[in-house]
Amino acid sequence: MRKTRFLFNCLVIFGMLLLAWKLTQASRWYTAGMLAVAAAIGPAIHGWVLEPDPDGEGKPTWARGSKRVDLTIQFDALAVGVVPLLALLAATPGIALQRRLLLMLAGTALNFLVDGVILALFPLLVFYKNAFTDVIGTFLGLIAFVGAPVIIWFSLTFRELQQALPSLRPRPQGAK
Repeated sequence: MRKTRFLFNCLVIFGMLLLAWKLTQASRWYTAGMLAVAAAIGPAIHGWVLEPDPDGEGKPTWARGSKRVDLTIQFDALAVGVVPLLALLAATPGIALQRRLLLMLAGTALNFLVDGVILALFPLLVFYKNAFTDVIGTFLGLIAFVGAPVIIWFSLTFRELQQALPSLRPRPQGAK
């Protein structure tokens, strides 16, 4: 694999996808979906209920009895994490078009699920504020913005990456 060519292709595709992301309603759809997933699984995990903002202008709120936690997350920033994942999948060499589209769909779904779970965990990390929840919250933020896209890309394209990068190929037994 020519690494510079891959990097160039990835950056160009990333720029085009980012422009499309900004010009379309993709961020709003993705965010609405994440909130729906979080609202569905949150009560099962911790008993808090996600209440949408009645005016549609503010932030949704997690509620449990009289306790309330505003969902103060920059949804656009969280949702845009899927864009580098799609750019990596689109730029990876050696993938047939049909498989590439399937990987992009699967990658988006996996990234979406990770983001939804992180939103669902939000009230636990904010309401029960301590050093442990601070560390976990920071770690989950890093996973959502950086880790998940790269881990998902690497996992989905490992077969193709092995072909392109000899260092990823298994070594014969007995070889050092």
